[in-house]
Amino acid sequence: MLKTELLETIANAENSGVEFKRDDIRPEQLAKEIVAMANLRGGMVLLGVEDDGTISG
Repeated sequence: MLKTELLETIANAENSGVEFKRDDIRPEQLAKEIVAMANLRGGMVLLGVEDDGTISG
């Protein structure tokens, strides 16, 4: 993924296929998010992005 594509994905906010997570997430919680995305037929979990789209990590 190109940087421009990543920034565009972040600008489009979270949806059923994109989830933002802070970079200090607990491993157990991250595992739950990944499983949820897998059950949904895929998606992206972006670490280091706040819920409002601010890049923090």
